[in-house]
Amino acid sequence: MTATVDPAPYGTRMPHGLDRALIALARRLPANWFGLRASMPMRRIVINRLGDGALDTTAWGVRLRLYPRRNGCEKMALFTPQLFDVVERTALAAAIAQRRVDGEPFTFVDIGANVGLYALFVAARAAAAAGRARVLAIEPQPGIVERLRFNVAANPELSVTVVPVALADYQGEVELAIDNRDSGGTRLAGTAGASGDEVVRVPCRPLASVLAEAGFSRVDALKIDVEGVEDLVLAPFLRETASEQLPRLLLIEDWGSAWKFDLFGLLKERGYAPAARSRHNVAFRLAG
Repeated sequence: MTATVDPAPYGTRMPHGLDRALIALARRLPANWFGLRASMPMRRIVINRLGDGALDTTAWGVRLRLYPRRNGCEKMALFTPQLFDVVERTALAAAIAQRRVDGEPFTFVDIGANVGLYALFVAARAAAAAGRARVLAIEPQPGIVERLRFNVAANPELSVTVVPVALADYQGEVELAIDNRDSGGTRLAGTAGASGDEVVRVPCRPLASVLAEAGFSRVDALKIDVEGVEDLVLAPFLRETASEQLPRLLLIEDWGSAWKFDLFGLLKERGYAPAARSRHNVAFRLAG
């Protein structure tokens, strides 16, 4: 099922009454396991009332329209943004601050951007630090990419470019198996865990080609979450890219057992070292 998209102008779907009160209460909970557990009854009440609909909100200084029922990241950002990928956002904030010291715009590539949470967080954080950012948000999933475009358009002061393709090791087309229970679980058809609820064909390109077309000769940070094919996307790029063009910070979802290549070994060869780890992701920094 293609993800639904509500085209009404931002601001027309603001929560009211009980929904507004429960969301505000959830957002005041501590950013820990207790806070997550305590938020669950509040989430259920609001989502049961909302169904597949959307609510407008703000998080991290960003305007967002979020559909919490069938997308885990949207649910987290709506009810408990204080809990959303804290380790990863901390690493990105530190990288932004460092780049600001250097006096240059911060360049960020979000692979598997979903509805734009990482991309818009980085763009807003850089702007708040009196700096600049150039952000690529790469997302191929029908419906989800339209939600991404909506959220980007709701923040016209931020520099985010949407690239509606999948990334692979060749240019052509790939098949996506849409996960109807959680849009964040959509992945390449035929890979481990692909649900097969619905299969769609989308264009694909190599990462190096996308970066060259966008004019990204330097990448300060790159985040990749493509449900187990991170090696397919990154291995050719890491092997072929000059050292000065490699991202200084890499945030990678750890699917080691599903990868066909030793991606972590390749990262070590190219000079990366692990800097932080969360439940699902590893942050690598490039030496030097």
